[in-house]
Amino acid sequence: MSKSERIQVKETERYWGDFEGSLESIISSLQSELDEGWEGIELEYEIEYGDCRHRPVPYFYKHRPENDKEYAKRMKQLETQREKQKEEKLKAKERRHKEYEKLRKEFGKDTL
Repeated sequence: MSKSERIQVKETERYWGDFEGSLESIISSLQSELDEGWEGIELEYEIEYGDCRHRPVPYFYKHRPENDKEYAKRMKQLETQREKQKEEKLKAKERRHKEYEKLRKEFGKDTL
């Protein structure tokens, strides 16, 4: 896949429901989320305020194609990365050239 293609973006949203109660009510609640396009649930561990314990917090997730704004932002970031890489390569070449000149002055034209 080329970098100019649209990618899938992962969206998450905290699940505020409860996994306690009758299975019928839990399934009904989850079915409505499934109907809205949510694909699954993952747990993230958060620290409770005033406590050092981590507790699991459920989040729904789904994937969707990136929108125009996200695509434009990603393309700009990729271009910025390419420019930085070019600058870094140029700086590295300049450092090597300076080292070369320093060694050439130190050792002169050494013929083998």
